[in-house]
Amino acid sequence: MSCERVFPIESTMHEMGIVQNIIEIVEEQARIHEAKKVVGIRLEFGTLTAVLPAAVSFAFEILSKGSVAEGADLNIRIIPVKAFCHSCSKELILDDYDPFCPVCKSPALEIIEGRDEMRIAELVVE
Repeated sequence: MSCERVFPIESTMHEMGIVQNIIEIVEEQARIHEAKKVVGIRLEFGTLTAVLPAAVSFAFEILSKGSVAEGADLNIRIIPVKAFCHSCSKELILDDYDPFCPVCKSPALEIIEGRDEMRIAELVVE
């Protein structure tokens, strides 16, 4: 049985660019704070960014080689879509994004979380 990981090429390229930027930021922060090694990184992505955690982990494993973050424990949190309906005043967590409120069917939904967040939430350094 093979242990190969298979991702759609478009998805992997998306995550590769994101991870390359993350590593650059991590290296800069390590330099600023005179850290010798980054041992943990917590990342947060909004659901609607369509970032795949497995592809991020795979890209990180490859791109972090030789950096201060090589071998760091990577923790990825996907932030669910949270919306507020201005018609019925309900705050909702949505499993699948739909521009209409699942309660009152109004198109007055405002996404308040889970859209475009991409952040390094925490770095653990030595």
